[in-house]
Amino acid sequence: MNDLRVIKTHLAIANALIELLDEKPFEKVQVQEIIEKALINRTTFYRYYSGKSDLVGKLIKEVKAEYQDLLKKRFESDNLLRFMQTIGNRLLEKRRLILALWQIKTPRHHLYDDMHTLLKNAFIAHAKRITSDDKNWADKNWDYQAHIFATIALESHKYYFEQGKLLPIPQVFEAWIEMVRVLKSVQAA
Repeated sequence: MNDLRVIKTHLAIANALIELLDEKPFEKVQVQEIIEKALINRTTFYRYYSGKSDLVGKLIKEVKAEYQDLLKKRFESDNLLRFMQTIGNRLLEKRRLILALWQIKTPRHHLYDDMHTLLKNAFIAHAKRITSDDKNWADKNWDYQAHIFATIALESHKYYFEQGKLLPIPQVFEAWIEMVRVLKSVQAA
């Protein structure tokens, strides 16, 4: 898919979908509306996609593949904060697409949940690697910790994406630490 016309067509179709999802839920979006907003003809749309569900499925597949690759590199990085900024920059470039796709929740399409699962699994794999000699490994509730981490991380991205801003990783980590400190003070009171 190196043909510039094909790339521009796919981009126009994706942008049309994003704009329509800003206006209405996925279930109400019609292929004809995507075609009209993308300024293409019906034949062109159906050359690449069998319908709106196929379009969304392919977009989700692309985002997930890139995200999975980023996560693999992230947990292998020796400079976590710098690499988290790299991930943040890459995701920020696609923020409108990601936010639009996160809105779609069907039995077949659920990018937010998929990204949550990918992040959770990456966290557990990383925890196993760095604590492999820990005798209390089985006593730790890694599934819970990974679930909470994935939730907080994705919601942090969502919060900043909705504002059109890059997730400030060091400040976010400090905010998480502050939340725990506040909760501990409530417990002590």
